[in-house]
Amino acid sequence: MEETTTYLLLGGGPASVWAAQAIRERDKEGSMTIVTNEAHPPYDKPPLSKKYIAEDGVPTDDAYSKFDSFYPDNGIALRTRSAAVGIDRGRRTVTLENGDTLCYEKLLLALGAEPRTLDIPGSSLPGIFTLRTIENAQAIAAAARNSRRAVLVGAGYLNMEVASGLLQRGLDVTIVEQGSGPWARLASPTLARFLADAYTARGAKFLFGQSVIAFEGEGRVESVSTTGGSRLPADMVVVAVGAALRTELARDAGLEVDPREGVVVDEYLQTSDPSIWAAGDIACFNDIAIGRRWHVEHHLNAKWQSRAVGAIMAGERKPYNQVPYLFSDFLDLHMVLRGDPVGSHAAQTRVLGDLARGEFVELYAADNGVLKMGLAISHDESRLDPISDKLEELVRARALAAEVTESSLGV
Repeated sequence: MEETTTYLLLGGGPASVWAAQAIRERDKEGSMTIVTNEAHPPYDKPPLSKKYIAEDGVPTDDAYSKFDSFYPDNGIALRTRSAAVGIDRGRRTVTLENGDTLCYEKLLLALGAEPRTLDIPGSSLPGIFTLRTIENAQAIAAAARNSRRAVLVGAGYLNMEVASGLLQRGLDVTIVEQGSGPWARLASPTLARFLADAYTARGAKFLFGQSVIAFEGEGRVESVSTTGGSRLPADMVVVAVGAALRTELARDAGLEVDPREGVVVDEYLQTSDPSIWAAGDIACFNDIAIGRRWHVEHHLNAKWQSRAVGAIMAGERKPYNQVPYLFSDFLDLHMVLRGDPVGSHAAQTRVLGDLARGEFVELYAADNGVLKMGLAISHDESRLDPISDKLEELVRARALAAEVTESSLGV
């Protein structure tokens, strides 16, 4: 079967649906189709590592980006359980796994990423999980209800949120991280110690500087072996060791793809083909705000980029220009990060506020003292919005980190 649509949006995350909304706000008539290989309409990822893990009975549709009525009300055709397998740029068509062909005028690639797995003995044993989908989150929560001991592989912000939920459920949690501390890509040694201490106080255990070399068990995972010689009893395991960008469609179609950073786009999020755009995790974009070409794997980036690209696809000509914003919620704490997440690679760091109480901002600066990134943590989420706005202003202004004061940030 062959169909024709003005706007074809590929992807089941927030990027496709927010792009659709931005398009419809500007183009009331153009036909539009969203294609996702999942059984659900597009949904947000942040709840999956938070309340879906920590709480029982969270409705499946709680993570949905829009109410079901959004699609018919806005004249959007939604095709679920439909995997795109090929793009013919010459004919401007996308072929689906079932053989259907969709003809487009304008195409958005918002395909996201998929979890990396460990190619080690025992990695296929039941009881070992990754987290990317609603079904993944529900499976982890179901396993947690019948488990006492959990081993988490990786201490990035995703698994630290999972650890928080499992600790809330009362599980014995051990986290194995090959780096020297949590949030290795984002955190200074000072912040890493703060995080480790906060989790240790809640009962978590850490093995830093070690990797997992095998999973063992008869019919189900029962233990985890590490390079340090530890053998950790485990009723369940969650692996979060990064993600692989879903760039195969773009690469096979002959679009320019950076092997590390994703589908190459310009400041208008347009690919090397003028009828194709990319947004969200897979977009390797020229970040005007911080002067860097890269990709960002985070919810707000996907939302902001998709709203921008939807407007662009509908005819506006305004470059994407947002200071990166990452957030996390864990234990009884909340975090926002604004700027270039240089983390442990920053030349200079400086803490403002009260680190011991968990009410502080850490500033990260380059060799010349210019602020690259600010990371704020608080028990009170409402305090973070004004701090975030101020950090954005300072990053854009290329402010000197040494001149930033507690009073100016409201810490």
